[in-house]
Amino acid sequence: MWWSDGMSSRQRALLASAALLALVVGRPAWAQNTADAASSPGASLYAVNAAALATAMTYCTRVHGPLRVGSRGETCFREARNLLARYGLKERAARIDGNCIDRTQFNTCITPEIGRLVMELNAHFDERRP
Repeated sequence: MWWSDGMSSRQRALLASAALLALVVGRPAWAQNTADAASSPGASLYAVNAAALATAMTYCTRVHGPLRVGSRGETCFREARNLLARYGLKERAARIDGNCIDRTQFNTCITPEIGRLVMELNAHFDERRP
């Protein structure tokens, strides 16, 4: 494949996460204008949910292989999604929105917040790994 030549599995996983995030959010965070951010309720909610799902997908793929029907990767992802449902992502998004109130700096503010969430989720998935 064109995107796997010379790339490590971690780089491929990050690229896949970025692609998924772009698809779910609809456009990259840097393309979001301040009017969009200011007028949308829970401006970070989609980014938080997309990052959480992408983290679960890349984690399960890295640990168990492709997410094919009936595979250990699929089982891992299903378990991770259930865990995410109870993880308080809405509350996390609301906290991020509260921290990132200057809409002219929204994209700059949300990036480290999403980074911390991804690192936290990876650690949480590792803790729950049998």
